[in-house]
Amino acid sequence: MNWFVRNLLWVHLAALIVAFSWIEGGTRADLLLPVIPWLSAFVLEWLLVFPQAKSAETLAEARLRVWRSLARDPLTYIALVFFVVLLMPLFNVAQAPVFDVAHNVWKNFAPPVRWLPSCVDPSGHAVLLLWFPPALVGALAARHGLLKKSKRALLEFVCWNSAALSVLGFVQIGMGTNKILGLTPMEGYFFSTFGYPNFAGAFFTLSTALSLGVWLQMVSDKLGASLGTSASAHEDDSWLWVNRLLVPMAFNFLGALGSLSRAAILLSGLVLLTISLYGFLCLWKNLSSGFRVTLVASVFAIVMIVVASFAIFKFDGLKHEINDISYSAIVQRVSGKGLYHARIAKEIFRDHPVFGVGGWGYPMYQLQYLTPEDKNNMQIGGGANVHNDTLQFLAEQGTVGFGLILLSALCLIIPVLVQAVRLSFAKIASNSDAETSTKVSGWRRVPLVLTCVIIGAGATVCHSLGDLPFRDPAVLLIWTLSWICVLGWVPTVKRA
Repeated sequence: MNWFVRNLLWVHLAALIVAFSWIEGGTRADLLLPVIPWLSAFVLEWLLVFPQAKSAETLAEARLRVWRSLARDPLTYIALVFFVVLLMPLFNVAQAPVFDVAHNVWKNFAPPVRWLPSCVDPSGHAVLLLWFPPALVGALAARHGLLKKSKRALLEFVCWNSAALSVLGFVQIGMGTNKILGLTPMEGYFFSTFGYPNFAGAFFTLSTALSLGVWLQMVSDKLGASLGTSASAHEDDSWLWVNRLLVPMAFNFLGALGSLSRAAILLSGLVLLTISLYGFLCLWKNLSSGFRVTLVASVFAIVMIVVASFAIFKFDGLKHEINDISYSAIVQRVSGKGLYHARIAKEIFRDHPVFGVGGWGYPMYQLQYLTPEDKNNMQIGGGANVHNDTLQFLAEQGTVGFGLILLSALCLIIPVLVQAVRLSFAKIASNSDAETSTKVSGWRRVPLVLTCVIIGAGATVCHSLGDLPFRDPAVLLIWTLSWICVLGWVPTVKRA
């Protein structure tokens, strides 16, 4: 089997990441439509036809293994059901609500089939088919079609791709352009390919956590401090090669700050601080004095690059955004008490609890729930969204749709948590010496990158409580793939 055939699936998954992130952060459905469905179909096809084969397998044996594992994976069936649930409203369209001036009431119209999922805006609802099915197909392909080495490579690719986007953002700022990629004019502030700063902030905050996690794992592997993970490192790896992820980590952190998203500024700082402290707690005692000096010097150089970048680009808005961060502002944003959106989303869900009002149905139903006071304080910019992913998905997809989203997330998260617990208690099946291996016990057995994924993905969830990062398919895709690809660093374990 030649290189191209062995890596055909990996290449298409990388292309899917590039497409979502570089085509205006995945927010332009008109630009995504000619690309994403085809890419997703190819990813699915290569998963079934050309999955990566293990060293002792033929391609036919690899196909059979993948087909069997897909059949046993609950995520396969959840994805199929979710696709059908998202597809049905396109054929079960209700008329949009209208205001009856004569009777001073709003009229809501039932869809042709009341007991099936429906929508009032087919073109808006169809956008969801460009979000969730590609992310779930990507997750299944990475989980079942890639070997561990390729999962590691794909997560590293995510880090470098994000860093390139961050560089693009600063290049555009330096040029003073008001057009994304020199093509799409924007009225307000934007960063990189993301027209909405909070999308950029969530994307680069997660990428910072992933980059930092992969870097710490490479250092851990080099030192042999993480039990059973030495297969991904070599004794002759140079210092530059082991520490290469410091570069994308710095640029991704800069990107999170450069987005001027208050949530990203806060969360990226907390993520960087938390992961750094955890990493040094795990690794510091295993470092030689020379390596410690080198590591501190490297981190200091990265900090100076960050400081110099902001001195050069003079982010006057950064200080303003930082000053606006306060405990009361965070509580108000998360609780939804500052605006009417949270209350209205809950009322829409109360009236349409099973299937919701369909994709992008919230702005269509919003007006009839406004009080006179709300109308005097209407939010114009960004008012089409609840700025709380959970509430908006409940209002638009109802219990069934949101339940499927939640089940999909659990299918990604639970295997990672199970492996983390199992690593803490189980014996490691590896080539390393058993007596040496048992010296590393408990939580120190868990790969550092796995902990970093949990922290970074958790930060995105926290962000979603006061905004809408999961309504950006670029964020959704790398969040989904991170849970799958991190298992590339998890060694084979025996059940306790």
